[in-house]
Amino acid sequence: MKIGKSKEQSSIFIRLIKNEPVVHALFWSIYFVFPILKSLGPNNYPFNLYSQLNDLFFGMAVFYISYLVFLPSKRGSLQIPILLMSFCLLAYADFKIHDWLFGGTHKEVFFIYIFSYVTTYGLLFLFAYALFSIKEIYKKQRALEVANREKKMAELRGLKAQINPHFLFNTLNAIYSIALKKDDRTADLIMKLSDNFRYILFAEQEDYVSLKNEIDYMKDYVSLQSARLADKLEAIMTFDVEDSGKPIAPLLMMPFIENAFKYSSSLRGKGHKMTIKVSLKEGQFNFYCSNPFGDFNTEGMDHQWQSSGIGISNAKRRLETLYPNRHNLRIQNNLDTFIVDLTITL
Repeated sequence: MKIGKSKEQSSIFIRLIKNEPVVHALFWSIYFVFPILKSLGPNNYPFNLYSQLNDLFFGMAVFYISYLVFLPSKRGSLQIPILLMSFCLLAYADFKIHDWLFGGTHKEVFFIYIFSYVTTYGLLFLFAYALFSIKEIYKKQRALEVANREKKMAELRGLKAQINPHFLFNTLNAIYSIALKKDDRTADLIMKLSDNFRYILFAEQEDYVSLKNEIDYMKDYVSLQSARLADKLEAIMTFDVEDSGKPIAPLLMMPFIENAFKYSSSLRGKGHKMTIKVSLKEGQFNFYCSNPFGDFNTEGMDHQWQSSGIGISNAKRRLETLYPNRHNLRIQNNLDTFIVDLTITL
């Protein structure tokens, strides 16, 4: 509830600041027209156009001296006597001109008029103070938003810096394992690795990439790891994407795929299956990955895999930063299956 009210207040501030000239024009229009409406009432309040124009001029002088000079000053308390003296001088000048317009008929009520003017000027000052305070609140809020955004971007850059060498290290390890077997597919896999390098360098410079590029990188990575574990694991990938050009943050899914291969590489036995599904329908992106889990030997697990646990925690933090309230991540660790189900509103 508090968050909703805060956003509503922020929206009001933004509309008010963006339409400030309209607010000024509306206020002075009401200030000028009100005595006219009052004169049309049953009490027959006297109205004089020149007198009202005179009051409008001095009222605007009081308001803008307060709004543009006094309130922005950093020496507010020291200038209060000067401001009050200015109000009194303006009130006196207003009265003298007003008295001149009516042929000197108001001298007997001098103090009453002066008091009335000073009271009006006080109300104008309060309006100037309220408007100025709203602008200051808005400026501070904007500055805080910029600071938070810069903080998030700095954090994302730090997370990317951790992700890139992490992926490259594990991919190189996969190629190394295949090369030791003198596999004829080594040249093709090295080409895929080159494409991986190129994509990671590209993704490092971009906040968002097309879903097609992300899927292509995902396919190459799975191909590399599948070749290394061909005698143990079969990776099945399916895609159902309506708009492959949709932008998405790069390398979000890779930590989950990498984690799946991490545990699959140490499974006992053969014929294991890993399932990866990617879909995009009506703006809803879904990534699903399941891999066998439980019957593995940690002593046989590659040392590089054992130190790769930062990937998933980084992915969670990036999701919270890039897609707040727009994603749903479910991770299930059953007795024999590890499942990741991620949904993002793109």
